[in-house]
Amino acid sequence: MSRLSCSFCVLGCEADVVLAARLRPKKAAQYVTVEKKVGADFKNGLSMREIVERAKAPDAEHGELPRPPRGTALSRYVGKKATRKYLACVDQGRLDLAA
Repeated sequence: MSRLSCSFCVLGCEADVVLAARLRPKKAAQYVTVEKKVGADFKNGLSMREIVERAKAPDAEHGELPRPPRGTALSRYVGKKATRKYLACVDQGRLDLAA
């Protein structure tokens, strides 16, 4: 990913959103459902359905994309020590990422 943000960020570049769909296919499918209900494209002129189709192409040719180790992107910005501390808080339930 070229930036640290939500995996499916409407402000992210197309390549990042397609990569997110490869890494999180179940979440991408949920976005497809929401997109249908709302009646609007995920990004102006680019639907999540199309993003999912683009994400499937490399998987069909090269296999499923492995996920990097947890905290990899964050550690580039705040360092490994701070990342370990943050993830420990998440694991202990002191932070709720879904809230």
